[in-house]
Amino acid sequence: MKILFLSLRCPYPPHRGDCIRSYHFIKHLAQRHAVTLVYFAASEADVASAKHLQTYCEQVAYVPFRRHFALLNTAVHCLSPHPLQVHYWYSRHMQRTINELLAAERFELIHAQLFRMGQYVTKARVPTKVLDLCDSLALNLNRRANFDCIPKRFLVKLEEKRVRRYEVNIMKAFDCGTVVADFDRDYLLQQDSSLNLSVVPMGVDLAYFSRKPARERAPANLLFTGTMNYFPNVDAVLYFCREIFPRIRERQPNATFTIVGREPTEQVQRLAAQTGVVVTGSVPDVRPYFEEASVFVAPMRAGSGIQTKNLEAMAMGVPVVTSSVGAMGLAATIGTELLVADTPEAFAAQVMQLVDNRTRRETLAQAGRKRVETTYSWRVIGERLENVYAGALPGATSL
Repeated sequence: MKILFLSLRCPYPPHRGDCIRSYHFIKHLAQRHAVTLVYFAASEADVASAKHLQTYCEQVAYVPFRRHFALLNTAVHCLSPHPLQVHYWYSRHMQRTINELLAAERFELIHAQLFRMGQYVTKARVPTKVLDLCDSLALNLNRRANFDCIPKRFLVKLEEKRVRRYEVNIMKAFDCGTVVADFDRDYLLQQDSSLNLSVVPMGVDLAYFSRKPARERAPANLLFTGTMNYFPNVDAVLYFCREIFPRIRERQPNATFTIVGREPTEQVQRLAAQTGVVVTGSVPDVRPYFEEASVFVAPMRAGSGIQTKNLEAMAMGVPVVTSSVGAMGLAATIGTELLVADTPEAFAAQVMQLVDNRTRRETLAQAGRKRVETTYSWRVIGERLENVYAGALPGATSL
């Protein structure tokens, strides 16, 4: 089958949730289908990555992303009823590139990642169109508004209203849509019960994130990973350092907290001044940090979808303590495969339970690894995606 795959960002290297998802979808689909990939290239590295992506794709096309133009276009359309995200990511060059591909090739299916790319093909005449929303951005913004600073809160709320309406309306231009978790699907169906939505979770590369043999680690090396200019991640580490980590240090003065991730904001960078806190910024390989960690902490209060960071930690054999928001969407047994707490006192207590008990850490780590092996391998996730395609193809029941 000929598939036109529209990725918002360059999928390689897979260093953030949407890139990880696109990259592994493409790798899986390329085994059986002819994939043409289109993406925005925001850097020279993104341009160079096309060579690697050509090993999987029949064609690879990219359009330069001009941030100054994106900001100008957003400002010009600030009073539009559409989300600012739509205007920020709109490019006539991208529209022209996609139109030319559609005119030159007979694609049987379009896979558009996020509504930012979906906007380019709402009127495309292709037998099947699938929109991968990943998660509900409206739900994400709703949670963010509860924790953002007051000057930004109004803008976030305004954008949430626009996004909530737009997510529903754009879905009606596609044959079906996918999200990563049941609660994202349920939230969207509450807005419009007629939407055709399927759950295709996030996955984890089990060969790359492989569990090492158990070895002695410092018991109080705590770790957080993620893109560190993304609000839910920024909020999580600020919250942890202000409300939770001091409680842990009271009981374990040698405890350390390492924040690993690209593009840390100034707020995040300033956390390195706190005793025991390390902020690495971008690293070439996150796995050594998992190998040194005794406990992975993810006290998420905002965000939506599945937290890939938790899956990667579980795959690496690091026990996870997260929040109810961080655990949402995960098919994992709380108390057996990961721990959950929602107050600073309870979160610190759950971490200390693991710090003080190596056997408990190892038991939780083994159960977590087993869970991702059975539920979250990209082979399993890729097959679920193909089943969604099969159900959307005209008159087809299988590929």
